[in-house]
Amino acid sequence: MRHISLSEVGPETIRRAAKVHPIVDLQIEYSLVSRGPEDKIFPVLEELGIAVSAYGVLSRGLLTGARPTGPGDYRAHLPRFAGENLAKNQRLVDALQRIASARGVSPAQLAIAWARAKKPFVIPTVGARSRKQLDEALGALAIQLSPAEIAALEDAVPASAVAGTRYTAPMMAHLDSER
Repeated sequence: MRHISLSEVGPETIRRAAKVHPIVDLQIEYSLVSRGPEDKIFPVLEELGIAVSAYGVLSRGLLTGARPTGPGDYRAHLPRFAGENLAKNQRLVDALQRIASARGVSPAQLAIAWARAKKPFVIPTVGARSRKQLDEALGALAIQLSPAEIAALEDAVPASAVAGTRYTAPMMAHLDSER
């Protein structure tokens, strides 16, 4: 039997695809600052028994304080990293840093632990570029968050306070998951 996974699609597409063949996974951006899938997409996935490969759990490094390294860095062209948006988003990064420091973990570990704690079918995907980043990401596996800690993180880093979309407007228009 072949397994089928989808990427960045919305509830209607998921349901249509599931009628043709069982779907095992949806790849979608999901992080403390990109919680859009929670309202309409996650309930369908839960109902149909579909897992999530969550990418962008660190919001392309935004949540760790990483910044574009120059014009060749694609993040330099993303709305969340541009101008005033970056300055506004820094407040959210600082809030995450404070909570992580108080707990004795890194912001990356806390962001990954948050994604793991949200739903049992969410599998955070981490793009570690070095052994150090991989070790740090693996450290998130030891972090267990209570419902109260999850709520405190979400209050400190409200998705509604994020400045800028995850992609430019033309790219956002192509995403079925955003409709």
